[in-house]
Amino acid sequence: MADVSTATTSDDSRASDRAGVGRRIRRQRGLPGGRAVVGALLVSASAVAVFAAYLNATSEPATRYVVADGAIPPGTMIEDRQTALELFSAAPIDLLPPVDQRVFLVEELDALVGQVVIVALERGDLLQRSGVLEAGGVGDAQVMSFSVARADAVAGDLIPGERIDVLATYTLSGETFTAFIVRGVPLVGVEGGTGAGGGSVTLTVAVSSLEDVQALGHAVNTASVFVTRSTASAEDADRAPGAFVPSSDAPGPFPDPAAVLRPGSPPDEDGPSDEGTEAEDPEGGD
Repeated sequence: MADVSTATTSDDSRASDRAGVGRRIRRQRGLPGGRAVVGALLVSASAVAVFAAYLNATSEPATRYVVADGAIPPGTMIEDRQTALELFSAAPIDLLPPVDQRVFLVEELDALVGQVVIVALERGDLLQRSGVLEAGGVGDAQVMSFSVARADAVAGDLIPGERIDVLATYTLSGETFTAFIVRGVPLVGVEGGTGAGGGSVTLTVAVSSLEDVQALGHAVNTASVFVTRSTASAEDADRAPGAFVPSSDAPGPFPDPAAVLRPGSPPDEDGPSDEGTEAEDPEGGD
């Protein structure tokens, strides 16, 4: 007779079997792929760029330029550094090329000493390089203004800083003639010069001599005046053909008859000549 026995299991074995029933085998996670890493870097870079742009937009510009500290009329002389400090101040502004090359940096303030403002400025206006002239062109001059018809002022197409010639048409003793009044005077300001059509413009010029001031003032009040762009330089000291000369016999200037230009009689480049005076002397004096 066979001996049959019952196999028994211990409590530890049963507990181990129960624990094994709910166990799952999971695959171990690997590192992110190259594409994911590149994408993360791009996102980070974009965030940094956006933040930098925000900081740049909210921060004050680093470059400072010269601006008018108040109203400055044309013809204002910048005599010394103290005058420059009183007339101008510094303003931080972001400017793009080529505009940034047309204005003065605050570090260039000393370069303005000895120059003359030739345009009207209001508080906060940028001072452009074309808005000043060396005092050599205007220094020790008298600034005066006069109005002329737009059609007689190069159609109003004049720019401060240019040099102009002023001519006048007179009627004297029933005869009409045209003469130069002044040549090569610096144009300090132009008002009403933009736009088309008629009307007049007001020109402000710097006149060097008292005789020219007198002659120009006389012309604009008694004759028909017109203006041309000048070919004369600042150093051109030659008298204009037909230019007016002051008269000791009258309070106003009269034309020099020997130099007046008339149609068909070109000017003598050597000026009026006295040759032939003795030959025409009826008394034959020495």
